[in-house]
Order: sequence, then structure tokens, then C-alpha cells
Amino acid sequence: MFKNKPSTKRSSTKSVLADGKWIKFSITDDGFYRIDAIWLKNAGINISDFDPRTIKIYGTHGGMLPEANSAFRYDDLPENAIQVIGENDGKI
Repeated sequence: MFKNKPSTKRSSTKSVLADGKWIKFSITDDGFYRIDAIWLKNAGINISDFDPRTIKIYGTHGGMLPEANSAFRYDDLPENAIQVIGENDGKI
């Protein structure tokens, strides 16, 4: 017989994907990556009215989901740490 345990899992009320403009891209190797003006243009971003202070990157480390239902899983995409160089003027 199963007993109901109180859930300790955090539950998000609104996904980070609910607002804003999103670009999906894949990273295949660990390391540091540069996203520059050319990359943003190729991704369809109009950089003339783009404020680099608004850049945020979200995602998990990928891989297979754990088999155990009791294992930790993110309930929304976590924000990754980034460094934006030259953002002070709000222009690329």
C-alpha cells in the first residue's frame, strides 16, 4: 500500500518561457561560448533595437531523465550564469 507523502518539490506557477522572445539553440560540448552580434543577426535578432542587458540563458545540462520517479527534476528551466561584456550603454 502506498502512503501519501507531502511533496517537497517546488512547483512553478509561471514558466520563464511565458514571456519574451526566445531563441532555442543546442550546445554539444562543455565549455565557454561566445554569442556576438553576428550570431544574434544570424538567429534573426534585429540588433539595432536590442538591449544586451536583457540577455538571459536558461537550460539544463541535458541528458536522460532519471528512471526513479522520486529523483530530482527541474519544474522550469533554470537560469544559467553569463557574462555580457560591453553592455553598459545598452547597445551591441
